[in-house]
Amino acid sequence: MNIEPMINARFKKFRTQYELLNMQDGFAFERFVNYNIFSSLKPGVFSGDDELFELVCVGDEKDMGIDGLAVIVNGFFVRSVSDVIDIASRSNKITAEFVFIQSKYKPNFDKNELNNFIDGVRDFLSDSHKFPRNEKIDKLLEIKDFILREDDHGEMMWEENPSVRLYYVAMGVWRGSEHQEALINQFKEDIERLNTYNRNINFIYVDSDVLKKYCDNNENAFSETINTISSMPLTEVDNVDNSCIALCYANELVKLLTMDENQTIRKSLFYDNVRDYLGDNNINDEIRRTIEYEPEKFILLNNGLTIVCDSYQQSNRKITIKNPQIVNGCQTSHVIFYADRAGLDVGQVPINIKIIATDKSDESDITNQIVRGTNRQNIVYDETFEVTREFHKKFEDYVNSISEDYVRLYYERRTKQYLSNPMIKQSQKVTLRILIQSFIAMFMNAPDVAYRHQSKLLKDYQNKIFIYDNNFHQSFLPYFVAALANYRLENLFKEMKISKKDYYSFKHHLLMLFREIVAGPTPDINDMRQIEQYSSILLDALKSEYQTENNFKKAIQVFDETRKIWVINMKRSSSGIKDISDFTKLLLKEVRGKYKHTTTFGGDENTTYRGIVVTVGEDRYGQYFGYIKREPQNIFFHSRLNPYLDFPNLKRKVVSYKITPNIKKPGNYFAVDVKVINS
Repeated sequence: MNIEPMINARFKKFRTQYELLNMQDGFAFERFVNYNIFSSLKPGVFSGDDELFELVCVGDEKDMGIDGLAVIVNGFFVRSVSDVIDIASRSNKITAEFVFIQSKYKPNFDKNELNNFIDGVRDFLSDSHKFPRNEKIDKLLEIKDFILREDDHGEMMWEENPSVRLYYVAMGVWRGSEHQEALINQFKEDIERLNTYNRNINFIYVDSDVLKKYCDNNENAFSETINTISSMPLTEVDNVDNSCIALCYANELVKLLTMDENQTIRKSLFYDNVRDYLGDNNINDEIRRTIEYEPEKFILLNNGLTIVCDSYQQSNRKITIKNPQIVNGCQTSHVIFYADRAGLDVGQVPINIKIIATDKSDESDITNQIVRGTNRQNIVYDETFEVTREFHKKFEDYVNSISEDYVRLYYERRTKQYLSNPMIKQSQKVTLRILIQSFIAMFMNAPDVAYRHQSKLLKDYQNKIFIYDNNFHQSFLPYFVAALANYRLENLFKEMKISKKDYYSFKHHLLMLFREIVAGPTPDINDMRQIEQYSSILLDALKSEYQTENNFKKAIQVFDETRKIWVINMKRSSSGIKDISDFTKLLLKEVRGKYKHTTTFGGDENTTYRGIVVTVGEDRYGQYFGYIKREPQNIFFHSRLNPYLDFPNLKRKVVSYKITPNIKKPGNYFAVDVKVINS
């Protein structure tokens, strides 16, 4: 079939990057559409995340007439009930959205195919289900049922009823159809009668022109001209080509924010922003009230926006901005956009916009500095700024230098960092999620929690991983080993050398078992000499594809034997073993009994931490105490539990320590076994 040339070029690029050249055109096209539409809702959502992409591409013989299906909670695409729980634990209010896609690799918008699509969506959204379903839809249906069951999570506070969005895609030109519009209207009435979902159901027809706009939007490849009241240049700064402050009315901003004729907000504008739109909260309600009742005061009460772009040009009172990113002002932008859609006159609302033209790929990292500087006053999720820390910058360089000798991998710290390079395949990208999950499973012996959302893992493992400061940093080698092992294992699943159906849910357990089989128990990850020696053994095994496959198959054998012991000998259910810590302990016992190593590096029973002593003092009894730098709060240590320390000379010294609970104050800890590390 002849496709519009620009779409065809992007389709070919997509097939190369996602290694789909051998897939039938129709199925590959479904994935191409899913990628672009879902990415328009959350830019970079699939970056280095093949697992999530596979989950939302639900099309097969039991797909209920649905090709793409996603559940979005508080702006996050979720893949399990545990994801919902983790996200809900961080917010007082919950929003949910169910998104459905049907795409046809042909020019016609067919009434019968549309009917099949909305019948399948209706069945999914209903309380009972009659259509045959595949495993992916069953998994997403489980999430949907959990979200809607109030008895399971009565503590959740809903912002509003879950919303529903449908996309019907074909490569012709949509000219309207009374019959198809009637089908959609009937569907909306049926869903409204369930009294479960938001009444504002979005149904979007996507033809070749609209799909091209989605592609442009995802690549942020567009320019927009806004009319200004006035503008003023800013002082010169290194690595900034040009900058100014512009004053304009908010209706000009709406031109920049609006993606298409469906009046959809252009989400790609915000992927460098530290957080997504937070919905109706006190601050956003106040912004809206100012727009509605005191628009002339808006510029006095609001800090405005910061836009980073490739370039901009000024002519009289017009500014044309090329490839903009709103790095500060996400909440303001959304409130203005939705106020305009609600019919408020935003043309009377003055706003100031700081515009900064810079090469966003510049190694000076000026964009990251701008993002951090303009958002420092706000409370944001830890994972948002995590990748801007020194460890991750250095690790990115490390991966670039070492991976050439093994498999060329790329640490994608920033969303869409490698989008412009068509030679880099998705499987080569290592994201924060992949890195933290693989490392915790493999080197922290915690596969039963490694699948959790990265925000929870960062919180639970702070001060244990990603340590880098002027006095000490952890070795990058075990982190690279974890990323490489994950890549190798994913390839074995992809090449069907290991059954994805039987073992993919337990991939983190297999990573741990692989490490134990090859090298035995892990040493202290803060002992750089030992951990690098240990990791080198693993690296040698991973260099050989044959050894890697052989050792993962040994891991599967241990896993299967242990599961039998769990079920037959211990009379325990095999259901839910993925997240049971006792099963992980049994795996370690069995693998260490079967594979004994002559070289012993250590064990994982007592974690040792490192930090800098920031305070030393005497209590009212004349005994010494001190505090060691630690997040989220410094940890206390005392001479009673550390009697051999030279306390008067401890300040600013780097020390190792272990922690023990403070029995009198549950939730608090002491540092014990504190030792000065000789530099």
